[in-house]
Amino acid sequence: MKSGMETRYDILLVTKEAATADKIKSALDGSDLLMMAGTCNEVSELRSYLSNKKIQAVVVDIDPDPSRVLYELATILVAHPKIYVVVVCSHFTKELALQAMQAGVRHFLEKHTIASGLTQELQQLIQGSAEKEAGLGSAVISIFSASGGCGATTVAINLTNELRFLSSKPVLLIDLDDYYGAVSNYLGIKSEYGIADVLDRKGLIDKHLIQSSAFTYKDNYQILPSPASVKIPKNTPLQFGNLPRVLEACREVYRYTIIDAPRMPEAEAVKLAKLSDIVLVVFQLIVRDVDFARSLVLSLNKSGVSSDKIISLVNRLTKRGQSIRLEDGKKAVGLKSCLTIRSDWRKVMKSVTKAQPLANVAKKTGIHKDFQKLAAKLCSYGINSGGTKLKVMKND
Repeated sequence: MKSGMETRYDILLVTKEAATADKIKSALDGSDLLMMAGTCNEVSELRSYLSNKKIQAVVVDIDPDPSRVLYELATILVAHPKIYVVVVCSHFTKELALQAMQAGVRHFLEKHTIASGLTQELQQLIQGSAEKEAGLGSAVISIFSASGGCGATTVAINLTNELRFLSSKPVLLIDLDDYYGAVSNYLGIKSEYGIADVLDRKGLIDKHLIQSSAFTYKDNYQILPSPASVKIPKNTPLQFGNLPRVLEACREVYRYTIIDAPRMPEAEAVKLAKLSDIVLVVFQLIVRDVDFARSLVLSLNKSGVSSDKIISLVNRLTKRGQSIRLEDGKKAVGLKSCLTIRSDWRKVMKSVTKAQPLANVAKKTGIHKDFQKLAAKLCSYGINSGGTKLKVMKND
């Protein structure tokens, strides 16, 4: 709630112990930003509070029955994933902390440290709110391919790498190719977890889950691999129903979230495009690719995805010998924005062989300069995930 120009954070308490309630109230009274909004005896009472009032955080006393309280709390967090929760108890064991994390809790406090530690713990709520505000400048870029083999994964890997050089915050690459896991194969990585583990999450999905599940490939460059390329592959389909929550959490941490999304069903492709700030449609200048790119753009437009945020990207462009002229390809796909990446088979193969982006193995080449230009153009594309209309990019 607002007080003048200052934000006040309403804190709800769940406890049956009067002494614990007094300690927490005393700790909050010492803060100008944190205010006790009410006290419940049971977790089940939280539902009405959270539905009808603007509560930013909940402090939950899990004594004397931690397992039962955490089980009940897990169901609440599924319905209210944005609520900041701190659990307190007399003594935390490693097993109890693990059980709490499985319920979706990330913040723990023993009761003897309430006076000194509670306001410090809740400062993370204030910091997290600032991060969410900063997250309005983040961007989700989805990359669709017109055909297998058109080079979309090469685009995704190298674009992500170039965007990390232009960003003050980390970048994330998500591989939604649940058949081959081309990103991991290209970069020669093997991860414990991947995007399937995050999408399968039944409880809270937040930035901590994303960061702990992602593979750190380079400084400020993380990857959520395909289910086909983790150490223990999952045989179940990706749970796209959780994708909005996943991308919302990504926005809090990463300046750019790039999604390699080949072979997606049309309905899921539309949902992903609507969640994205920019959609890149990658194709080569051959009849099959141009036809598919055109039909994909028409499908997205028909489903309500604005052409303003869809960019066609002609990959492997050569000066001679193309089946279709560049101008004809642009016209057929029907978008105002069309960018290009030149063909350089030898340099790309060197990149794949060494399992490194082009910036590491072919820095002074024309194709690397093309990716640098692409990243720079996307950075200046007028991205604003708060709802501002995107500016149309001019062609070269």
